[in-house]
Amino acid sequence: MRFSLSLLSLLTVSLASPIGKLFARDEASTTASLDAATSTDSSASVAYGNPFALFKPKVFIISMFYLERDPWLEELDMVYNITIPGLSPVYPEIHCVANYSICQVTTGEAEINAAATITALTLSPLFDLTETYFMVAGIAGISPKMGTIGSATFARFAVQVGLAYEVDARQMPANWTTGYFPFGTTYSDQYPENIYGTEVFELNVNLRDHALYLAQQVELNNGTEANAEFRALYPYAPANELPKAIAGDTATSDVYWFGSLLAESFENYITLVTNGTAVYCSTQQEDNATLEAMVRAAKHGLVDFSRIVVLRTASDFDRPPPIYENDTTYFFNDAYQGGISASLKNLVIAGLPFVEDVINNWDHLYATNYFTPANYIGDFFGTLGGTPDFGTDSDHSA
Repeated sequence: MRFSLSLLSLLTVSLASPIGKLFARDEASTTASLDAATSTDSSASVAYGNPFALFKPKVFIISMFYLERDPWLEELDMVYNITIPGLSPVYPEIHCVANYSICQVTTGEAEINAAATITALTLSPLFDLTETYFMVAGIAGISPKMGTIGSATFARFAVQVGLAYEVDARQMPANWTTGYFPFGTTYSDQYPENIYGTEVFELNVNLRDHALYLAQQVELNNGTEANAEFRALYPYAPANELPKAIAGDTATSDVYWFGSLLAESFENYITLVTNGTAVYCSTQQEDNATLEAMVRAAKHGLVDFSRIVVLRTASDFDRPPPIYENDTTYFFNDAYQGGISASLKNLVIAGLPFVEDVINNWDHLYATNYFTPANYIGDFFGTLGGTPDFGTDSDHSA
């Protein structure tokens, strides 16, 4: 049986009640840090905080749609539902386990839904997320150069490849392989001149590597015979091997693209925009939007950006095997890859060890921030401090 708690009912819970006693905390310990104004600022800076928050989860799982959500609800027996303003109208509830140490939210698919939902979550006065670990857990396409159907990928970089000019491929110059080229440029291999700030996000490598290590200790679901048959159409590894947990970076675009020419183009762009550091692995529609909302919340002390893990499991390949190279639309529309089942199972198989590790080792590892990042974390603009190891000098100074 599940119980739903509305915003109104939660706000009327007495601090003398069991829930109130469980979550009542000293105001000073839960108020988010102020983004203080400097002597050169001409505007006031407002402090946000959550001194009366009822819930302080240790882990928050972020799903994008119901197929990614449901395995977690089943695995973790999330018995409480919480409604807050601003969530997706399709997914209006946050789900939590009985003691609220683990919660789950579903953003809705694509970038706008992800940004809106995560913004609503991080600004909710009902949640204290200042010490929470977040795990984005969704399915994705994968490069056959990096993995195969069912692979579990853990990202350091998320790159928004959809920020670009596009000319109709039927009218592009004869020597171009794609109609996409970066803003402010005239050709695809030039570094973008116009920076929006959401092009690249870098996550905590120490935490990513630990989550990856934990996932490598378990056996992933290999999928079906049909999966094995489709993998075998690729004459090289790791596409034709069994799935593994791997490190690899992710590409974000609302456009669901496929085919070797676009895949190679975005692969090159990811290398370009991260100064050769990122390795393109997976493709999805939400992660940069989620991370932008997190950066904005982290700037005001509402979340800790160093406590985010991005897990994407592969449901399909981003480009066809040789047999379909000249019929890419058939590869996308009709060829049966069948990877959705294995990818959904592996979300929990690969992600649960990290969730359990946070809960079981909270006091001596996670609460003490044992996995403090040694690398830069944040966005293109250095919003959270430090100097990005991607971009150009002019980008950073801007």
